Amino acid sequence: MTHRCPTAPEEPCAPPALDELRVLALGLDPLTAAVCLALAEAGVCLLNVRDPAPVETADVRHGPYPAEFQGQPRELVLRTLLRRRSPRCAPLSAPELFPSAAVPTAVVLHTWSVPGDLVADLATAPSPDLDPALPTLSVVRDGGSVVVWPLTDWAHRPCRACVASAVREARRAFRGSPSTSGEPLLPRQDGAVAVLTRTVATGEIAGRLLSHVLRDDAAPRAAPSDPPHDAPPDVPPAGTETAPSGPPPARPTAGTQSPDGPEACLVLRRGLTVLPLAPDPRCLCSLAFTGL
Repeated sequence: MTHRCPTAPEEPCAPPALDELRVLALGLDPLTAAVCLALAEAGVCLLNVRDPAPVETADVRHGPYPAEFQGQPRELVLRTLLRRRSPRCAPLSAPELFPSAAVPTAVVLHTWSVPGDLVADLATAPSPDLDPALPTLSVVRDGGSVVVWPLTDWAHRPCRACVASAVREARRAFRGSPSTSGEPLLPRQDGAVAVLTRTVATGEIAGRLLSHVLRDDAAPRAAPSDPPHDAPPDVPPAGTETAPSGPPPARPTAGTQSPDGPEACLVLRRGLTVLPLAPDPRCLCSLAFTGL
């Protein structure tokens, strides 16, 4: 993204300052709350956070929400935490006031989460009426796993069926070894791997939001042949987990390019292990970044 001066479009100008970045966060689970706090620490002042769901016991145990705020709306509590973290931050909970895609520093973070054991428990905040062209980063958290989509526009964000399919594929990818009696198929929410995943994913997601607005044409780009993961599938993740014994999830065919990365695929993180996930071929949502 090259920033052009309005008075001289042919001349590039300096990228916008961090306090010009506008982020709308929809779905304030512990991961997204931590991302918002990281953005505030980085200097982002214009945060619009939306999730009227109450702070649950799991939010207190797994995220930055203090126990004394349990039962209060997530958005209200997070606004308080953001102001405490950065006095310059001016958070609000009004998606209807979020600017359109005409503002180049506006980006949406849309988060889903699976609070229970079943994929059917998938939940997110209500979707507001936004400019369909707004850049949107979609994320789903399921226990110790986090799946991130390529950047799309708001109109082509993944639907509920696509998100549920990604959760199933993520669970299948790490179910390589047979489970023993009484052993959970996935790491517990408070397990070491889940904590590591949330810690690493927080920085990665915050970094992607910042780089989308601040990067320029001189920024390094990954080569199309580079794998979109930093650990091979046969390397076991940190903690007590074992790497999947079967083949990794199917990768997209060569040549499918994403506007936000070298390949048109989802990225699955669990601990320090990162794997690519192919989008659900039965849904048209993936056309936004596969171009097929």
